[in-house]
Amino acid sequence: MQIAVRIGQKGLKPHRSVAAKGDKMDLRCPKCNSTDFKKVSLAYQEGLYGSDARTRLSAALVGGNGPDLIVGRATTRVSNQSALSKQLSPPVKWSYLKVGSWSVLAFLCVGWLVFYVNTVTTNSSTVSSPPLTFFTLISAAIFVVLLFLVWKHNHSTYQTRFAEWDRTFLCSRCGAVSEQPLGKGRPDSV
Repeated sequence: MQIAVRIGQKGLKPHRSVAAKGDKMDLRCPKCNSTDFKKVSLAYQEGLYGSDARTRLSAALVGGNGPDLIVGRATTRVSNQSALSKQLSPPVKWSYLKVGSWSVLAFLCVGWLVFYVNTVTTNSSTVSSPPLTFFTLISAAIFVVLLFLVWKHNHSTYQTRFAEWDRTFLCSRCGAVSEQPLGKGRPDSV
């Protein structure tokens, strides 16, 4: 029996081969029937390339204002990723910092607009007003809901997707992605 399962955020749909209880796990490629597999996490790491380069410059100059000495240093870090590695990348946790910073930015922008419109239309000199108070309460409630959604994703959805990604294999012959069921033996050629 084969079941398609969605993993990560890239839309890869691996096939899961299910063996009966007590049977030896024989993970085979659904496309080419090969048993030559590589773990997806290994294939992902193999597709990451990085290099560091350091440059140092020293020079002595003689000009109209007298001698000068120039010293400089530069460091360059380059990272590349193959297309296959991008497709096989693990699911990512959502950032609390991004939610917080975007929420603060949106609150300040829209809050200023509400404050400005309320002050100009009513010729009021008070800072606090019912529309601004209502906006603040709604913004706080939305912020709490967003934080809860990020927490829920990071503590349930992310962990499930990462576990699926961690037990997924790539066929070395045809490139099909297959998931190994929980509690079964690993393929021999990993």
